[in-house]
Amino acid sequence: MLDSEQIVSFTEIASEKLKEIMKEQGSEASYLRVSIDETANGGFEYVFGLVEKPESKDIVLDSVIKTVVDPDSLKFVEGSNIDYVEGFQRSGFVISNPNFKQEGAGGGCGGGGGACGCGAGAEAEASGCGGHAGGGGCGCQS
Repeated sequence: MLDSEQIVSFTEIASEKLKEIMKEQGSEASYLRVSIDETANGGFEYVFGLVEKPESKDIVLDSVIKTVVDPDSLKFVEGSNIDYVEGFQRSGFVISNPNFKQEGAGGGCGGGGGACGCGAGAEAEASGCGGHAGGGGCGCQS
């Protein structure tokens, strides 16, 4: 059986930012849902969302951030690390997953190899990568 850190881990800055967002939304008791959605081109994207309680089949991760993952997404999420990066043109959450190898075309939002970027604050719409090309990606939902 895998422990929570083997499934999804968080950097200190990502944990702090998620707690800040949850507090701003009055959702400190919520769970962060990390899941995978299939895209129209046959790829997938990571999706974040806050939920009040887990579904009956969810895997509940007792981590720095209470996290839930559905069984279908587990194999795609396992081993991931969630970070928060701030840049000149863009800030957001980035998922690094060592299980996805970088081969040719990118695997995410301007990243590659399974990277994923989600904007924060007003930019954190369900629009995903904001038009950036890549084979994977990330959608944020609240």
